[in-house]
Amino acid sequence: GGVVLEGRDIGTVVFPNAEVKFFLTARPEVRARRRHLELIAKGGVVPSFEETLTDVIRRDEQDTQRKVAPLKRAHDAILVDSSDIDLDQTVATMIDRVRQRTTDPKA
Repeated sequence: GGVVLEGRDIGTVVFPNAEVKFFLTARPEVRARRRHLELIAKGGVVPSFEETLTDVIRRDEQDTQRKVAPLKRAHDAILVDSSDIDLDQTVATMIDRVRQRTTDPKA
């Protein structure tokens, strides 16, 4: 209790009995755009947006197909699609759901 952890297999492998779990997602194009902007902000050599998108898609495929702890949504994880909302809205959504789940475990 009282711990926040993130990772691709935290809710399915590491802590399958956690009180509240989220599965964060966004469309690949949105995630690639966000990653591309991060790389630009860091400076240095920046791959094209198309290369970044290809890398995001490739990583998703590898992560969902791997034999040990593949990327998948836990059956009781709350899906949060952040494609069309910003970071503050994503966090607010998660906080609201934690409050709902902890006051009404069936929520």
